[in-house]
Amino acid sequence: MRTEEKKVLPQKEAEKLREKQLGQQISKFKEADKEVLKIEYEEYDEDEDYAVIDLEITQESDIYQKFTMLSRRRISQEIMNHLEENAKYVPLYKPLLINITMPNHILEPELLKTIELMVERSLTKRIIDLTVNIKQIKIISTLMVLFGLTAMIISILLSDRFFNIFIINEVFSIASWVFIWKSVEGFLFDLRKTTNQKYKLLQIYSADYVSKL
Repeated sequence: MRTEEKKVLPQKEAEKLREKQLGQQISKFKEADKEVLKIEYEEYDEDEDYAVIDLEITQESDIYQKFTMLSRRRISQEIMNHLEENAKYVPLYKPLLINITMPNHILEPELLKTIELMVERSLTKRIIDLTVNIKQIKIISTLMVLFGLTAMIISILLSDRFFNIFIINEVFSIASWVFIWKSVEGFLFDLRKTTNQKYKLLQIYSADYVSKL
């Protein structure tokens, strides 16, 4: 059976065809974007008291980290990733309820408590680190404000008394704005981002645990 040979278009016609196809795709993307924006995205039921995260494990050994240098058992990193990913879109005012099951099997309360303690232990170091980062951001941003204001005052004094040292005046003027902008960046962006990360981990840390089919 003879197969039809694919028609080879000249380069200019092929480029025009690709541009046309790209334009059609972009139009579809815009329509899809409008459709998505009309959808109220929710990962939880607003009528429920808790935002439930379901976690099903195949066997008990799946709970623990397989490779670790520590003598005591640690929670599986896959489980931690699952909890953080599913809690990402849950608002902070909504408490979490983590439902852990095995296929057609309910976990014993002792095992649930063990999982809860291991999750808390896994989050503790990160929460402490974020707390330290928040304090550092506040201190550094405050110092930047002071340095910026000091450089600005020096710049003003130099411009009033010494008109012939233009370069030094410009250096202090630029430095003042750099320091002030770094402080604004720290307070408005870095502090907010780090604080939100800490609260999200605390939301998981304070979650309740159940096992229901």
